[in-house]
Amino acid sequence: MHYLRILLSGMIILGMVGLAQAASDATTDKKSVALTPDKATDKKQKDIIAMAEEFGLIVGPVTEDIRKELNLRSAEGVAVFEVIGDSLAELAGIKVGAVISEINKKPVRTLEDFGRLMAEVLPEGNFTVATWEPTNPENQGQGGQLNFHFVPKRTD
Repeated sequence: MHYLRILLSGMIILGMVGLAQAASDATTDKKSVALTPDKATDKKQKDIIAMAEEFGLIVGPVTEDIRKELNLRSAEGVAVFEVIGDSLAELAGIKVGAVISEINKKPVRTLEDFGRLMAEVLPEGNFTVATWEPTNPENQGQGGQLNFHFVPKRTD
């Protein structure tokens, strides 16, 4: 698990550098009106990341390294790198190191699936998120468990 935290921290830092570079590119390239495929993908990724942050999570795709560390069958789902305090995600009990596998019983295999499904459910609230979470090796041995988290509608 320690290796996973180091790996996830490195990925967050690399992601932040990438986002900063993309933001820099966006401010210096104001002459271009149409988005190239790479810039369209970057914008889509930024929108998904922003939506995840609105929910209260810093997330990323499950890479092969994460799959191996968590002993997953396949590199599918969305890895939770950080849970933002006082957020819907924290209220629902989602944990760092979890892998989001479903939203409202619909599979989440990629970051794009996550973004599409969050766009559907986040405005309404009252939805479920299924996460695979590794067990604590010191207490319960190797393995993991699927947990379901109810996300209530936020009221002001």
